[in-house]
Amino acid sequence: MHFSSGEYENRASRLQLAMEREALGGMLLFAQESMYWLTGYDTFGFCFFQCIVVPIGGEPVLLTRAPDLRQARLTSNLRDIRIWRDADDANPAAELGALLSELGLAGCRLGIELDTH
Repeated sequence: MHFSSGEYENRASRLQLAMEREALGGMLLFAQESMYWLTGYDTFGFCFFQCIVVPIGGEPVLLTRAPDLRQARLTSNLRDIRIWRDADDANPAAELGALLSELGLAGCRLGIELDTH
């Protein structure tokens, strides 16, 4: 990790405060830079579907491909890492929808990054 755990906690607190101000139930981070800023997650897989879901008042959850699992474990403070099945019929967006439902975020107002790969 390139920063102290206290620095990452401060960043997470700042994000939580911003989400509260905007009345968001959660945030969907797709930009590699945002993932790195929040958790330290550093990957070359940024051109593939990956998302960190940050529920209001909760822990971030990474949804990524199996080839990026080890990198996520080694470079980040993420505790909850979910894998989407990388196959011809893969639909990681649907898996993200299921994850949002599981986290109680379906139908909530969410912040989302759009200017990403």
